[in-house]
Amino acid sequence: MLATASPRHGWDFSRMNALRQPVPWEYSDVVARYLDPADVVLDIGTGGGERFRELARLFGHGLGIDVDPQMIRHAEQASAAPNVEFRVCSEQLEAVTSAGFDVIVCRHAPFNLRVVADHLRPGGYFITQQVGERTMTSVKEALGQSLAGPVIAPEHFMQADLRLLAFAEYDVEYVVCDIESLVFWLSGLDLCHADVAGSAALTSAATFSQVLAGNVDDRGFVTNEHRYLAIGQKRLSSVLPGRPSR
Repeated sequence: MLATASPRHGWDFSRMNALRQPVPWEYSDVVARYLDPADVVLDIGTGGGERFRELARLFGHGLGIDVDPQMIRHAEQASAAPNVEFRVCSEQLEAVTSAGFDVIVCRHAPFNLRVVADHLRPGGYFITQQVGERTMTSVKEALGQSLAGPVIAPEHFMQADLRLLAFAEYDVEYVVCDIESLVFWLSGLDLCHADVAGSAALTSAATFSQVLAGNVDDRGFVTNEHRYLAIGQKRLSSVLPGRPSR
């Protein structure tokens, strides 16, 4: 199965056959509510640019950055959005010269809130969805990986002098419906882009059996998806005319 598993391209897992319980928000829908046609937008940890390209029609110009050069090459090759460019850069934004982004977004990637605040215009928005520490609990327990602390919390925004507009969390059941999807999913997760090295579950039949044990029912492999959503705004004396606070 490992030999025949298709490689992951960019950060695209759409080929998986999976079921997820209803969730209180969808990341792209939330971000879309904060975008205006003239906005200049930065995407931190853009991966292969998959989500950023979907949103490109809603803003004026966008820059997607990722620490992984291979991801950026894939994003540049796959992009058909003329108003979006991509660049290799870390969450410290050392290769980003602009300090006046209208919106900065970050989905499932490291970020530095103080650096984010420095690159937002007054009244600008930062929107992030982060993988929660309890995600894939069954896999982590089988691999002997302890759960880390939360990657984001409301007090982090206050420390960066950003006004916290919203903070939410969900933890729902996630079912991978067939073995091919499970092998593809695990082999595509690495510590550069996720909080678990999924390939560790595939090192031997015994280890894979340990991951499966007690976590399979008639629907498939059962685990969970834990996510945080946070929205902050750079402080200013008054909201800019024509740009209502959301």
